[in-house]
Formats: sequence, structure tokens, C-alpha cells
Amino acid sequence: MSTTRVLIVDDEIETCALLREIMEKEGYDVQVAHNGPMALDLLIDHPPDVVLSDIQMPGMNGIHLLMAIHQRHPATQVILLTAYGSLSTAVEGIKAGAFDYLSKPFALDEIRRVVRQALDHKRMLEESRTIRDTVAPSNPLNNIQGKSPALVAVYKLIARVAPTDSTVLIQGESGTGKELIARAIHANSLRKDGPFVAVDCGTLAETLLESELFGHERGAFTGAITRKKGLMESAQHGTCFLDEIGDISSALQGKLLRVLQEHEIRYVGGVDSIPVNVRIVAATNKNLKTLVKEGKFREDLYYRLNVVNVSLPALRERPQDIPVLVEFFLQKYGKTASKQVAGVSSQAMAIIMQYNWPGNVRELEHTIEHAIVMTGQSTIMPQDLPESISTPSIKSTTNGWKTLEQLEREHILRVLDAYQGDEEEAARVLGVHRKTIQRKLKEYGLS
Repeated sequence: MSTTRVLIVDDEIETCALLREIMEKEGYDVQVAHNGPMALDLLIDHPPDVVLSDIQMPGMNGIHLLMAIHQRHPATQVILLTAYGSLSTAVEGIKAGAFDYLSKPFALDEIRRVVRQALDHKRMLEESRTIRDTVAPSNPLNNIQGKSPALVAVYKLIARVAPTDSTVLIQGESGTGKELIARAIHANSLRKDGPFVAVDCGTLAETLLESELFGHERGAFTGAITRKKGLMESAQHGTCFLDEIGDISSALQGKLLRVLQEHEIRYVGGVDSIPVNVRIVAATNKNLKTLVKEGKFREDLYYRLNVVNVSLPALRERPQDIPVLVEFFLQKYGKTASKQVAGVSSQAMAIIMQYNWPGNVRELEHTIEHAIVMTGQSTIMPQDLPESISTPSIKSTTNGWKTLEQLEREHILRVLDAYQGDEEEAARVLGVHRKTIQRKLKEYGLS
């Protein structure tokens, strides 16, 4: 088993000695540097797993050291420490790729906890990278962008379930990428050479959906002038993706259950059974358990579909993935425009990071595409963003209204921005203690 390496970088000798003692008691191999250049020299032969670095240091500061480390050793996790806490510094550090940001004086238990979390995150990234390295560049899995723990868990689940024939139920809000996950499962399965057929169950009337799924005989209903093969049969030896499965009628639920049990279909208006060898992957933005309790969805069908459950997190639940997605969409759309758009200004990124994204990844993609069209420069500016993003209304969440927690977050960040990140002044204006501001920033992932 390899030894975990931790590098401590601080110009204060006492701080280095304290951190070294803490980390060595945890069983880590510890090295110490008192400035940025010295730290980079130590990285050449022994790249650490985690770096604990002060921000305010003579010469090369912690932010510049962080950037240099990520250029040379992107897997190394960097935790920033400073006695000069401010919102602007925290945002700058997190945007530059810091795993976390802690203010001095720090609690010893907090240091231990954050280092353990950084190590866990590094392990998950390595497992995710191993999964991605085994797939072809054209594989849909490579279009799923993000490094958050929740998304890494999805990568690992795809890798485990794809080679099997198990039925999969993908759950998540609209715009989270459920069809992309379904395509990734198919592309990494033993059925990858077979067809992938997608059916949107939420947009078709019941009679038409049944005909589309199972096919129909000539004369089965008005307009059925010829015999037609259904999409389920078209997916033979492949995968049939049933999107918005929660919208199908009770009668159709019973017919779908029979297909899953008997592996055969019957045309609308027909009497003969046709064997089908198809893997079913279903998706919904509804809570099927709740629908079962309300009597709106068959319990037996629910358990047939929910053999393996993939739960996709909303974008607001994984804000650390937003910069990754922005870069991905810049690469996707920036080079196809008549002008080359290669970046996002810090002001525009701050707006993007503070928005709630009720439409999830799909909304973010459309926002970046819109901004690329609107900008007259090589960098996206705040005025290039849609008005709904740059000046969001209160009524903008999936259920129509923002929560008090979301409103509180936006108000605190606006006050801090107005006072250039001065926590003491913002606390005075808001009528709270400075520690309350610091605690809230930590909850927001900004400290």
C-alpha cells in the first residue's frame, strides 16, 4: 500500500511545525516548504496527494502556487489557508481549483477532516479516470462532464451496470442528462452494436404511444392503412430507452409489464406474440415511489423497472461542476462561431455560479450558446448572458418559487459584493455576527 504524501507550504515556521505534527499523527508522509518555489522543487520527485498552502506568502502567493501545481500535477488536491479571509479571495481560490479554503486560526479536527475528504475525492477522480480511459473518444460517456463526488458515483455505477442486461431506472430533474446516461449505458454494454431506440412517453397520446411502442396491424384503427413495426421490435438485440415513463397510462403500464415478464409483444389489433430481445432503460423526472403510493403507477412495474437505480443530481447540488461544464460548452460552441470565443470573464462567471439553474445542464448549455452568439469579444461578459440569468426573478425555481435559503444566499452574496468582500462590514449591514457570515459562506462552498 502506497504512503499518502502531504506537502505543507507556509512562511510561518510555527504553523508548519503544528501542521506537520498533526499530519504525521494521521500516518501521512509529510514534507514542508516555506515558499512557493521551494514547494515546486519538492514536487518534481515526489508529487504529493494533498498540499496545505498558505495564501499570503512573499513572492509566489498561494493562488499562483495552486495554478502551478495544477499545471504539473492536476490530480494533487490543494487546500488553501489564510488569516485574511474574504469572499473575493475564497472565490478566487475555489475558481482556480482549490479543494477547500480554511481561515486561520483553524480547528485541528477541521484540518484532519478536510484532508481526509480531499484524499477521498482524489481516489474517486482516479477511479473515474480509469473508467473513462477504457472507453472510446466517441463514447457518450465522454460527454458527461463533472468531477463532483455525486457524478463520480454515477460514472462508477454506469461502469458496473452497463455490461449486464439489468433493467435500469434513471431518475432526475428535467435537463440533468438522463438520455445521455442511457446512451452511455448502451454504448458500454454487450449490446453496443445493436440499435439504441429512444421513445418519449410524455409527448404521445395513449393510443398512439401503444402503436409506436408495439406496432399495429393494418386496419387496427382509423388511419392504419398498413402493418407497422413498433419501436420495441426495432430495438431487437439493442436498448429501448423509455423517457418520462411516469407519464404512461395505467392500461399501458400493464402491457409494458407483460413485455418485461414474457419478453414478447403483440401488435395493436393483432393476436400473435412476437419475441423481443431488448434491454429496457427507463427515465423519469417524477418520484415513482410517490406515484405508487397514490395509486397512479403500478407497484409491480415499478420494481420491474427499478432493478438498478441511477439518481442524477441537480446542477445546483454540484456547483463545483459548473466551471467544468462551462469550459466544455465553450469548446463545443466557441469554435463553431464566426468569432473565436475562448473564455468567460470573472464577473460573468460569478453570475453563472450564483444562479440556481432550475433547467439544470440543459439550461446552462443554452446559456453559454446564447452568450457566444451575443458577445462581440473573445471573452463572455455579464451583458452577454440572458437577462433571466443576470437578473433572475424571484419566481424561477422548478416549483415556481425560490426558497428562503436561496433568497438568503443571494442577498448575503450581493451585500458582500457591494462591500468588496468585507465580512465585518457585511455582517454589520445584515445585523449578524461575522462568524455567521463565515459559516454561511462555508455552506455555500465559498470558504
